[in-house]
Amino acid sequence: MSINDEIRINARLTGEDARHFLELQRREGNRAASDLLRDALREYYVTHAKPKAGAFSMMSESGFIGGGEGARDLSTRYKSILSESLSDKYPARVSEPRATYKTRRSK
Repeated sequence: MSINDEIRINARLTGEDARHFLELQRREGNRAASDLLRDALREYYVTHAKPKAGAFSMMSESGFIGGGEGARDLSTRYKSILSESLSDKYPARVSEPRATYKTRRSK
């Protein structure tokens, strides 16, 4: 729906709801029913509509952000930490010099 669309609402109020509505109308100087309902809807929306949470706040509330373990400076030192970890896992390999042959190979 676009902003200029209208909807028509037919509502039947009975009993206590009808009495409350008529009382509010009288208190407000016999305001039109549509105006009173429109104001009530706006007030209800403000108190009950929740603003959409951003990704960061959703992740923080869920415990995802800050929930892991590791170095506090991991985001700035991740390359050196990874290098250290890999060097512990895979020690430096010994490189051997290339073999030299006394005779030339024929093509």
